[in-house]
Amino acid sequence: MSGYKPEARHCPWDFKSFFRARPLPHTVMPTRSGAYTTSNGEPMVMELGDLLIQPNWVWHDHVNNSKEPIIWIDALDAGVVSFLDASGFREEWAEGKQQPLTKTNGASRRLYGPARQPKVEYNGAAGVPYHYKWGEALQALKELADQGIDDPYDGLFIEYKNPVDGGHTFLTMTCHIQMLQPGQETRFHRHTGTVLYHTVQGRGVTIVDKNSPVEMQWDEHDSFSLPAWRWHAHKNLSQTEPAILFSVTDRPLLKMTGLDREENG
Repeated sequence: MSGYKPEARHCPWDFKSFFRARPLPHTVMPTRSGAYTTSNGEPMVMELGDLLIQPNWVWHDHVNNSKEPIIWIDALDAGVVSFLDASGFREEWAEGKQQPLTKTNGASRRLYGPARQPKVEYNGAAGVPYHYKWGEALQALKELADQGIDDPYDGLFIEYKNPVDGGHTFLTMTCHIQMLQPGQETRFHRHTGTVLYHTVQGRGVTIVDKNSPVEMQWDEHDSFSLPAWRWHAHKNLSQTEPAILFSVTDRPLLKMTGLDREENG
């Protein structure tokens, strides 16, 4: 897993050339509305906190029609793709720098949501593009809180499920969002797989290792990484406001190879 690319930004009235490639990207937590990613002809309009996924070999480009720069994070599995010597596949669109808009915003959610055609064609890609809305993820977290469904190791914790098969977000990576309620401190646990975090809201600290603990303090919009098989716990430093962390991990790859492990402290 190569991790986050925080340099992914676009100036006012800018666009990024149209291409498709083997490493799969997904766009995480744009700073504001106004830009869109065109994916297989659909303009996925970015809003604060949204998650957009583009499986490998899906045509996509980015456009910012607003008057302000917009910054987001790309996460890719380029590391494992390079290790497998499959990173040389990249194709530029032959008919210009931007693909034509052949669908309307929200098409992927309508095509691949809970009510969909019985069989979904991937057309050579590793999955389907999809647009997860921040408002729905936040409502799911709040519903967990209302129902008292709280994980002792991760707080209010949900996974962005693959829209077609209900599995992990991707074959090689999966995404989570978690909420720590005011003053909450989770228990220690550890697991295989690297985890990359991005702070959506709030401030807190992640304690790494139990014998010689190291505290990583984080604030809104901070990003940090957690190596594999390290004891860790999270703490929300606010007594009045929740803290929200987005994360992406390569544990699905370890599960496929029978190497995934987890231990609770």
